[in-house]
Amino acid sequence: MAIPSSQASARELVRKITKDHGFISPDTFEQLETYDPELRREFEEALLTKDKMIGSSVLTLATNLYTSKARFIFELLQNADDNTYSKALESGDIPYLSFQVYPSRIVVKCNEDGFTDKNLAAICSIGKSSKAGAQGYIGEKGIGFKSVFMAASKVHIQSGAFSFSFRHKKGDSGMGMISPLWEETDEELPSPLTRFTLYLCDDDDVEMHAKTRQSIETQFEELQENLLLFMKNLKKIHVVFCDEASQETSSTVFSIERPRNTHAVLRKTKMSNGTTEESVKHFHVTTHESTNLAKNENRTYSDNEEENRTYAKSQIVLAFPLSESQVPIIEPQDLFVFLPVRPVGFKFLIQADFVTDANRQDVVSDSLRNSQLVDSVAEGFIKAVLQFCKHDTLRFQWMRYLPDKESKKRNEWRGLWLSLVESIERRLGQTPVLFSRDGLSPRLFSDLRRLQVGVHDDEFGNPLFDDEKPGKVMSHRYYRTDLEILTDYGVPWAAFDDIVEWVTKDLKRGTLSRIRSSSMSDDWHSRVAKLLNIFFRENSKEKLTTYRLGLKRLALVPLADGSWVSAEQAPIYFQNINDLQIPSNIDLRLVARDVVNTDRITLFENLGVQTASVSLVRESILHFYDSKDPDLETSKRHLEFLYLTKNEARKTSESFKKLKVLDQDRSVIEPASTYIYIVNDDLYGPWELFRKTAEGPNPGDGAPGRWDCFVHQEYFQNPPADTEGTTWVKWFCDQLKVETYVNVNNLLKARGYIQRYRPEKFLGALKVSYHFDPWLTPQCIESIRDASVLCRGNYKLPLKETFFPTTELMKRTEKFLGQGVFFPWLQLEFENDSSSVPPRWKSFLGAFRVSVSYSDVDFALSMLKWLLKALPSEVTDSDATRLFEVYDHIQERYWESESRTDEQQRIRDMFSQQPCIYIPLPQSSCTWALPDSCVWDAPQEMTTKYVLKRLYNDCFCKDGAACPYFSRFFVETLGIQTFCTWQDYVEELKALKRNDCNDVDTITDIYKAINTLKQRSIDGVAIRESFENDALIYASVDDLSPWHKPSQCVWSKAARLRGKVSLNEDYEDLEKLFTKVLGVKQVDLMMAIDELKHTGSRPSVLVPEAKQSIWTVNSLLSTETSLPDPSDVLNSSIFPIRYPHGDVTCGSFSTEFFIVDREQLGRDFATKVKFLDFSLEDVVRLRPFLYWAGLQSRYISRCIKEMTSFPGEGTSPILSPEVQIRYRAYPLLRIACHYNTPRSKSSRDVECLYDALKNAKLYETDGISSNLQIIQDGRPQQVESSRTHLHIDEGESGLNVYLPRNKNKQQYTFTVFLPQKLFTWMMTDPITQQSEIIDEEGVRATNHMLLSPYSELSAALDENGIAAIDIDNTDELMLEPGSPTLVETIADGIQDLNLSDHDNDSEAPSTPTSSSETLRSAHRGTAASSRTTPTRLPESVPYARSPYRQHILSPSFEPPTPTRDSVTDELYLAALSNVIAAGRRDSLPAHGDFNSRRQPSSRQSVPDLGLRYLSQTERDCKVGAAGELYVFELLSHLFGPDGLPGFSRHNWESNMRKYVIIHPEYADMDEWNGRETSDITYWDVQSKLTTELIEKGYLARDTWGGKHPNYFIEVKTTTGSCETPFYISKAQYQRIQNNFNGTNNTGNNIYVIFRVYWLGQEEIGLAIYVDPESLRRSGHLKFQGELWSVVPGTGQESV
Repeated sequence: MAIPSSQASARELVRKITKDHGFISPDTFEQLETYDPELRREFEEALLTKDKMIGSSVLTLATNLYTSKARFIFELLQNADDNTYSKALESGDIPYLSFQVYPSRIVVKCNEDGFTDKNLAAICSIGKSSKAGAQGYIGEKGIGFKSVFMAASKVHIQSGAFSFSFRHKKGDSGMGMISPLWEETDEELPSPLTRFTLYLCDDDDVEMHAKTRQSIETQFEELQENLLLFMKNLKKIHVVFCDEASQETSSTVFSIERPRNTHAVLRKTKMSNGTTEESVKHFHVTTHESTNLAKNENRTYSDNEEENRTYAKSQIVLAFPLSESQVPIIEPQDLFVFLPVRPVGFKFLIQADFVTDANRQDVVSDSLRNSQLVDSVAEGFIKAVLQFCKHDTLRFQWMRYLPDKESKKRNEWRGLWLSLVESIERRLGQTPVLFSRDGLSPRLFSDLRRLQVGVHDDEFGNPLFDDEKPGKVMSHRYYRTDLEILTDYGVPWAAFDDIVEWVTKDLKRGTLSRIRSSSMSDDWHSRVAKLLNIFFRENSKEKLTTYRLGLKRLALVPLADGSWVSAEQAPIYFQNINDLQIPSNIDLRLVARDVVNTDRITLFENLGVQTASVSLVRESILHFYDSKDPDLETSKRHLEFLYLTKNEARKTSESFKKLKVLDQDRSVIEPASTYIYIVNDDLYGPWELFRKTAEGPNPGDGAPGRWDCFVHQEYFQNPPADTEGTTWVKWFCDQLKVETYVNVNNLLKARGYIQRYRPEKFLGALKVSYHFDPWLTPQCIESIRDASVLCRGNYKLPLKETFFPTTELMKRTEKFLGQGVFFPWLQLEFENDSSSVPPRWKSFLGAFRVSVSYSDVDFALSMLKWLLKALPSEVTDSDATRLFEVYDHIQERYWESESRTDEQQRIRDMFSQQPCIYIPLPQSSCTWALPDSCVWDAPQEMTTKYVLKRLYNDCFCKDGAACPYFSRFFVETLGIQTFCTWQDYVEELKALKRNDCNDVDTITDIYKAINTLKQRSIDGVAIRESFENDALIYASVDDLSPWHKPSQCVWSKAARLRGKVSLNEDYEDLEKLFTKVLGVKQVDLMMAIDELKHTGSRPSVLVPEAKQSIWTVNSLLSTETSLPDPSDVLNSSIFPIRYPHGDVTCGSFSTEFFIVDREQLGRDFATKVKFLDFSLEDVVRLRPFLYWAGLQSRYISRCIKEMTSFPGEGTSPILSPEVQIRYRAYPLLRIACHYNTPRSKSSRDVECLYDALKNAKLYETDGISSNLQIIQDGRPQQVESSRTHLHIDEGESGLNVYLPRNKNKQQYTFTVFLPQKLFTWMMTDPITQQSEIIDEEGVRATNHMLLSPYSELSAALDENGIAAIDIDNTDELMLEPGSPTLVETIADGIQDLNLSDHDNDSEAPSTPTSSSETLRSAHRGTAASSRTTPTRLPESVPYARSPYRQHILSPSFEPPTPTRDSVTDELYLAALSNVIAAGRRDSLPAHGDFNSRRQPSSRQSVPDLGLRYLSQTERDCKVGAAGELYVFELLSHLFGPDGLPGFSRHNWESNMRKYVIIHPEYADMDEWNGRETSDITYWDVQSKLTTELIEKGYLARDTWGGKHPNYFIEVKTTTGSCETPFYISKAQYQRIQNNFNGTNNTGNNIYVIFRVYWLGQEEIGLAIYVDPESLRRSGHLKFQGELWSVVPGTGQESV
């Protein structure tokens, strides 16, 4: 076969075939149509007639095509599998076929080697094929590849150099299906690749079109991965479905891998709706070639095929489904005839070249070829089974694939398939395919036996008997369900003769016999017995007689002596009588004792074993002792049998005198003649008392033991059950005369041994002896009372001093003493759970008079006694708690006693004789005290007394509260004094003084305690003498002794006096104690003044002393209502004066000095004038003294004079209207007149003043200079001011005010200094330049006028009480059209109130525009709904109300409620209508086209928006709302009436929008009350706004194309030009930075500023700033100042 090397040669081949067929393409007919339609019709009819004459087969195919059942998808699959893939395999690719299904076409691709000329010839013919053989899917006769035209009207094929198509529609002759048309193409497919493009029918028959689509979908749905199992070449099939936009909607990939020749792995990967599903199938694949086959009646064979009989061979493929772990998967599988036909009931896939019926739904049942193929399938199945037999696990599981025999029984298998089942069954019986337990090689069915589960096997599933070699038992690795399948196919069960044979052979194996082996389990023996008992069933006697007799002759019965016998030899007895075991070593043949299995017993009964009588056994036992001595085991079994059968013995008497037993040494003894004890487990029995014990620390350890004669204890290990009337021990002791206890009363040596070596047993042994022999002599009783007995804790005390541990007393001691404290309880070897002495002990202890009655108080004191002995030197908190509880318990018992006086004395005696009061010390140590050393309560810990309440703190009660009895216990019961007396405190002070105590708090607490004592309890004379004699007042003064007498002290609220110690600072709250009780004198103002005069009158006055005296007088001045004349004091040298050279000396009032009340002024003149040597803070505190001395006129701020000057250059006007004086001229005039300004002497003067204020101008400059001058001692001193404030100039040009250019200094000066300077100017005579006294109230009122909102000036005048004047208010209105307003500072600064402002000391350029920038940016802002941070006022200004915060009244600012006025509303409504019309008319400007809209002419009037008479805040809000409305309408109508997708009023998230509800179109709009993030937010779900911004040049297409960002739109509005600055808040600036997209574009948010300008004009201007941060960085926007003033930069044109 040749592959054309070029398109030219391929084109020639195609055109030659077309020409040979006489075919004219549809395109030619179309051309003919344009020339002459009638001529075209005649040509078509002629050609159709010609086609009918020469192409009947083609016409038949065209006719039958649309009624055919052929499936073109499978035709294409079969064709693809027949292709050659050498090129793909050489490059490492796997052969594949892919389908890409579109709504109008299907693209089929295959990486086969490529079309050849023979392929072309075959596809252009009818009934011919280029396939090599006669095998394979042929579909419906004669259709083949042409079946694609059932769905397609055109098929384009491109492979290598070929590019041609076939065209055929329903009704055509059919020649188009075999006549190729060459199609030119520039596309060159990669090699190897062949592509078929099927263009689906698009005729007008809707029903036919729907059926075609349904047929295509059905065929793809029927496509399954199992097909790949039978493909020769194809390894992968890929199906993809696409929508109208060629987007993939789902795909499925089928692939196959063959890790081994017989193993195939199929994968199916399906992707749909974003999810992926993958399934994997494993198969064992067996191929088998069938030969000598008959012809396929559905095929037409060529002469060559007939001659070579190629039809006689066919390959059969069987596929067995497996799990990933190689386990068979059993489920019905399909029959394939190259394509799936139907399931026929088998559990494996069958692929064979069967002859099928017309619709391919089944195979032809009477076809000879099919019968031959079925037989070959059976051969293939056996071949597969043999392959399975080589697998480790499948050799035991393959039978699961066998056909179900039950289906055969139910006649479900018929015809061909019944013959297949029978053929498989017949061949299996002839093939070794099963394994025995040895598993060496496969065996035939007839060679093996199946064992019945639970009958022939043991508990582990193994055969009961060893298998033969070769084995006959099926392998244990077969599952029971699998064996059931094999049984249906002829595997036999084990029979009777097999069983007998196995048993006989086992017994002959000697020691290897399982039946006789002791290692075999009871379950095994039970199973064998059950198996053999089958032979003795009633219903099978006659049938099994021979087997039964044979079993009886076998030695199957084990005897007690270990031999195995047959019951035919001699009588054999079971080892039990009525469940009682017969003892051994008697003259009877007994079955082995270990035979207790009921199944074995049943077997032995069947074999002839009998049951012995009781009398026979008893006689045999007694006869045994006539001549023999038993061993221990034999003796015990004999006695147990006699005991258990005593009621069944004969009436004649039986003598036990000859019976013998064994002692501990296993010596044989006759109990009737020897004294012997029984060994029992009694705590006080002979064995326990006399046994030797191991060495150890406990009582009873190391006892040497007394080896009296004891019966061996084995007799009583596992004793027989008690019988009616007696017990085993009692019968044993009674019948054999054995003792059970030690009689301590009569056996003195035994008693002495127990008391010495087993003290822990002595009390119990004594009680047991008393129980058996209660008659004791008095001497015995007294000796035992004095004997030491063991108490708990291993203490030994006389019996008469002990207590019996009842639960009530033990609980009491456990409660108060705890677990670890010893108490003399008797050591008992049992737990007494009674609250009283048990009756069995009461009589015993009563005999020894142990139970002596004690009172509750005595018992409580006894507990305290033993507790104190037990406490360690370091008492823990828990120990202390227990001790306190015992104290409390003693108190309770005392209060409950009937004789309190006696009990109290008993308690006090014990506490006085022994220190019993707990005193905690540091570091967990403690001591113990007598009552005389303690006091109950005191203000603090003391060194001379133990203060119990303080020491115990809160630990004396469990809950931390004061117990009702606790304080009474110490105070009333023990007699400890409650509180300290003054004598105690005096002794304590003496002790503290002796110990050099300097702890002021400790000493002060003592004084406070004395102060709290009642006056009548203190001997005033005695206490004063004690304090005076021993100097007990503590006050640390310099280097003097800290302890002073009352006569050495004074009580002064000021400072110290000479030679006296002042106490009031140290003991401020104890004035009464020191002055009234202890006699300390008080200091008054006159004493302080005298001290001050005395200090100033000395020749050499010490500055520190003078200052201290001044402070003393200062502190007392505020306490007096009538002050003395200071003249005498002022003439003394009491004032510390600092001179310019730095020295400080004291001088009198006559010395000129100034007082520093301004730190900066003090620093400026520090080296030029004299100052009072006190700091500014001291001056504030010394105000009472300075005013009393009349020194307030010497404050430097009152003596200084400031002289400002200005050269008149470098100024810039300040244009911000809110700071202009001229807008506030009338209120200022009223203030001046109210305070009688010299400028109001006449009405003309008032008018001149008013004109000056109305024409006042503000300038900013750096040229203000200031000099400060002060005069001292007649000499002026002058310095240049370090701070420039302002300069007011009243010249010919009017009133000019000059402020610093620096923004912060300018704001500070305007707020702090201008009110005072302006008021001073107004109060200055214009002729004399002399000013009146400056009233602070006038300065405050001026401050309010300058800083209040314009709308609140009238209220401010009323608030300050300013009188009205008879002059009209002709002030100019403040609003300037187009000027920025403050609304941003108002509405947007709220959220950033907590942010601090930062100074900006940069100097503004000297241009008119920028010169007004500073105050303008501080006071005015562009109207918009945005957020800015207000500038803070200096906190030092007491009366300022800053214009920068004038609207910030609360943390939750809301724009003011709109004012309603008919005129205002009408104008504003008209303005809103113009805005709405403009928004709906305009479109977004192109990038850089911000000046495209016509600028208003300079002569055009300022628009009247109806806002003139509103407050500044409401004006700004309404301007901002109108701008937002314009942007909202613009976006809403950006794409016509539908607007932006999903854009509505919900996107307008601004508080300002409530101002537009005045318009009828927005009357139903609710206010926005949510939290603002920006004025308008929008998620561009369809990317329409993004696309528009890309088209306009604002966004980059490669970055934002197709994306759906979130937009945050901020609107900034002005009535002026675009260059007018607008303002943003810190929060906005932060959001601008956070949403900076930069170059990487990692975010999905876009921040945009819509700048609306020329609001109110005919054409509204709009500039758009996308991503302001990037524009700031590039210089296209300039951000200035603290309030973030923003103006277009030099690059505005490109913004």
